Amino acid sequence: MKRRFFLFGVLLVSVMQLSCFSVPHLIWPQKDIEISEVNEPALEKKVLVASRSSEFKDAVVGKIKEAFKDEQVYMKFIGVELLEKEKATDYDSIVMINTCMSWDMDRNVKGFLKRHEDQSNMIVLTTSGGGDWMPKMKGRNFDAVSAASKKEKVDEIASNIVDKIRLLLQKPVS
Repeated sequence: MKRRFFLFGVLLVSVMQLSCFSVPHLIWPQKDIEISEVNEPALEKKVLVASRSSEFKDAVVGKIKEAFKDEQVYMKFIGVELLEKEKATDYDSIVMINTCMSWDMDRNVKGFLKRHEDQSNMIVLTTSGGGDWMPKMKGRNFDAVSAASKKEKVDEIASNIVDKIRLLLQKPVS
């Protein structure tokens, strides 16, 4: 009987490791933001923002929208579940906002990053309890930002993300 419990324990740990600790993301799924757009898709400069929904994340997304509403930049806002349908090469800047659970980022964000070799136009904001978790992906070349989900930090975090988007939009088109 002890052997069965031991084997079950080993199997359970193995499954968790193989799933990259994304089990909590499956057990406690988060809602995505509503799809929306700012400005016309025909504009030359394009930004994709993919985010989960929470009071903090929604506020950050709102500040990003506000910052670009009067500029000649097309912005598409989607939930992270829809990232699998997007191509990084279609955008000058991509922002992904997700939550760290069990020491890992959202599996949809991680999958998107793995599918795109060139991550130089990507910004990943990961919220975590203490605000200090950073992705440990081999060979990453995306811009990683970590934050605690605190209302008083919304303006600061959103401003940081907006500045990073603006830098990416200034890069010459290759």
